[in-house]
Amino acid sequence: MANASVKEIVAAMGGIENISAAAHCATRLRVTPKDKSKVDIAALKKIEGVMGVVDGATQTQIVIGAEVANVYAEFCEYTGVSEQAEIDDPIALKEDLKGKKGAGLTLFFETVARIFNPIVPALAGCGFLSAIIMVAMAFGASMQSETFATFVAISMAVFTFIPFLLASSTAKVFKMNEYVALTICAAMMASKWTGLIADGVEFYHFVGIPFRVIDYSSSVLPIVFAVIVASYIEKGLNKLVKGPLKIILVPAFTILFGTMITFWTVGPITYAIGQGIANGMNWLFEHGGWIAGLIYGGIYSGMVVLGIHHGMVPVLTQMIATQGFNYVSPTSGSANIGQAGAAFGVWLKTKNKAKKANAASACFAACVGITEPVVYGVTVPNGKTFLFAAIGGAVGGGLAGILRLKAYAMGGPSFLNFGMFLGGENALMNCALVMLCFVVAFVVAAALTFFFWNPDEAE
Repeated sequence: MANASVKEIVAAMGGIENISAAAHCATRLRVTPKDKSKVDIAALKKIEGVMGVVDGATQTQIVIGAEVANVYAEFCEYTGVSEQAEIDDPIALKEDLKGKKGAGLTLFFETVARIFNPIVPALAGCGFLSAIIMVAMAFGASMQSETFATFVAISMAVFTFIPFLLASSTAKVFKMNEYVALTICAAMMASKWTGLIADGVEFYHFVGIPFRVIDYSSSVLPIVFAVIVASYIEKGLNKLVKGPLKIILVPAFTILFGTMITFWTVGPITYAIGQGIANGMNWLFEHGGWIAGLIYGGIYSGMVVLGIHHGMVPVLTQMIATQGFNYVSPTSGSANIGQAGAAFGVWLKTKNKAKKANAASACFAACVGITEPVVYGVTVPNGKTFLFAAIGGAVGGGLAGILRLKAYAMGGPSFLNFGMFLGGENALMNCALVMLCFVVAFVVAAALTFFFWNPDEAE
């Protein structure tokens, strides 16, 4: 995208003076305007290189695709917005959002996305390494090899110490001292507690009040809510404590009160909730079978459009970290590949050269795990094709549900990342059947698009 296009984006956003902050993910330029009424969504959609626009309660998300990092750099240079700048505090935005339909739910998912998006590269990177390990083990690699054992330890690092990553990202979102948050995380993961657990101790006491001893390594929700609670404690202490001792007393009491409140209440409650959600998802797929897969595979692409798929990241992370697998990724992967299939159908059917080229590139991107270009650039704009993609995802997901297929690593489920499905007693069979589900989703969506989509209606 040329500089002129960046200028067009800024103009459609209401000018430089209307831009509060900007960030980006794998495919989207995420801009936070000061005044949403000044944003011209229609103009944004017409800009060359823009594949689509998602207008959230607080952010305008502009779908760019693989070039988003370059566009973001140009955007920051042109606007003067710092690449390290944070968007408005969701707590401070609460009053502005009151009375807006769906604003609370939108705020929730945007907050989840802002906490988890920064750690996705680490999760995806270690997930890919784990996938390589699965492939290596399928071909006879053994933990007896020091090199392989070291490789395994490196790949598992993010899952063992994920609370530290979450403490950092949550602290940034809720505007508290990042290092104080990390210290609370360290207190929660101190070796003292694992030693007590090894000795069979279930409860310990502080000032005579008992708390459950829990191994918080690999946990997700406890540290997120611990930091949220600590952020309020820190803000209260900053208002209450004055004078030169503030630099000592505020962090000291934030760490003490934040940690102990977490031990007594927040930690056990959120730990149980996390375990319950993971167990609930397992139960749903183990007992719901094809129905669970059919429904989730059918609605997942819609979740992506609404941005609520971010809400599944903590669930999948918890499941992989604690039990080593999840039933969800083979189903969501089917939905992604269904989108690729619909794009392939568009490529076969359309005579428009620009749409044909766009469909081909989007199809390839979806096959390797990046779905935003195909969703916002192909299937949604072409109407029925999005429905056909969803049907393909539902069929592939239903098949995955019947077979109770599993993923053993984090990452974007796709043909490229097949290694994440290698695991368990029948690793090769599990992986092969997941790939079969993907093929089924692709073929169904492509066939429906080819036979029932009329290019003239869209062109």
